[in-house]
Amino acid sequence: MKKHIIFFLFTLILALACTPQEANDKSRHIYIITTNDIHANINMMPQLSTLVQVYEQRGDVILADSGDRVTGNAFVDDNPQPGVPIIELMNAVGYDVATLGNHEFDKGAEVLAQMINAAEFRFVCANLTTPEDYPTIEPYTLIELDDFTLGIAGVVDTDGNGHPLGGDEAYAPFRFTTDLTTAYELSAEVAANSDFCILLSHMGMEQDRTLANLPSSYNWIAGGHSHDTTLEQANNCHISQNGKNLYYVTIADIELSDGEIIDILYEQVKVSGYDADPRITAIVAEIKSQNPEMCIVEGYANALATQDGVANFTIDALASYPYDDGFIPEISFYHFGGIRLSNILAGDITRGDIYNNDPFQSTIYVGEMTPTEIRRFILNKYNSGSEERPDKESHYAYFRSDLPYTIVLSDTPATQPDAIDILFDLEQGRSYRVAMCNYIAENYIDKELVAHSLRHTEVSVREAMLRHLHSLNEGLTPDNTVYQVEVHHTDINR
Repeated sequence: MKKHIIFFLFTLILALACTPQEANDKSRHIYIITTNDIHANINMMPQLSTLVQVYEQRGDVILADSGDRVTGNAFVDDNPQPGVPIIELMNAVGYDVATLGNHEFDKGAEVLAQMINAAEFRFVCANLTTPEDYPTIEPYTLIELDDFTLGIAGVVDTDGNGHPLGGDEAYAPFRFTTDLTTAYELSAEVAANSDFCILLSHMGMEQDRTLANLPSSYNWIAGGHSHDTTLEQANNCHISQNGKNLYYVTIADIELSDGEIIDILYEQVKVSGYDADPRITAIVAEIKSQNPEMCIVEGYANALATQDGVANFTIDALASYPYDDGFIPEISFYHFGGIRLSNILAGDITRGDIYNNDPFQSTIYVGEMTPTEIRRFILNKYNSGSEERPDKESHYAYFRSDLPYTIVLSDTPATQPDAIDILFDLEQGRSYRVAMCNYIAENYIDKELVAHSLRHTEVSVREAMLRHLHSLNEGLTPDNTVYQVEVHHTDINR
């Protein structure tokens, strides 16, 4: 009898000891890795490749991107096939799906089509209607992994004039529906056909949070566009965004047992913590070899230029350019969103650095404006957007200038108080000679005023920056001062 009891106890202990292991043996992992706002940072792709390989050794991997793969690196943007090099790298690393960002449209429909045709992964964008005979872009895709289905939708921002942020011309062949509404209405369909529902969003963090707090069916909103670095949860929906330039990725570790989710862990991981994959490093080297002129040293910086210092350098380039009719600007403007370099380090400045600061290949307008006209366009931009849909390029000193000015804010309590006046030391009753990049003239200045008072020089900002840099015989000594300040109305006379 004792022997039977001892055997029973031994069997019970053995069963209890083995149960967790057996359950663990039956489980499997799916790793979904998301990136956003890569902005052609090809130097980080070898490390990303190694990261992906590490997770492939642990389970199935799906690699997805939330838009803005281009605009930020001359080796990609100025390639004979613009944008295609970053697509080739994404193919090599093993991307499965991506949505579109506003910068995918920068060089127009034909260049975007070339990028889509070069991709070995799927594109999804629910609020975009393309021209006939254009490469296929579906609202969402379903990825089957044995007995588990991922539903992945995509959406791009409609920040400006019914299309993504940027000038009208790039979006002319396309039609867009409202980003937030489209994403919300699509969620039920995607969820009904999948076990786990993801939105690759290029709407920006505020819109992502708004969507997450609606009764949508998304399990995860993997965002981009506003360059936030965050991992959070709202209303049973995870929200993530990885900043920009591929410094971070977000990874969802989905653990399954018999096709059912038993656990999900989200983690934000620093890409630079991984060694470079030699295979991808060789592809990056080949891409750079196609544009060797980008490595030419054009000048020298005596100290670190912050992004504000880069803005002042760019403004000085517009102000000092020898325009062909002897025009000499009294005031120059540049939009801070067009300053694409976060800094210029002390030391050599290459042609690639200059081109990277203006991947848009902007040009210059010159002409005359009155103080009233100047005040109006600064105020309109500062106050653009709404509390429900804030303009990410409003409510701060977006238009940088060699004209110091003060933005006078309303005293009315608000999350983002509007400006009520712009103060500067200009004489009323006369006009001032101005220079500005084409993005300001074509998007923020009244079209009738542009037609009558400004002219397009067709001088490129890149050309002006290179010439200005060459003129600095002692090298660039950065001016990192911001000459535009914000003051509440009640504080002006204190």
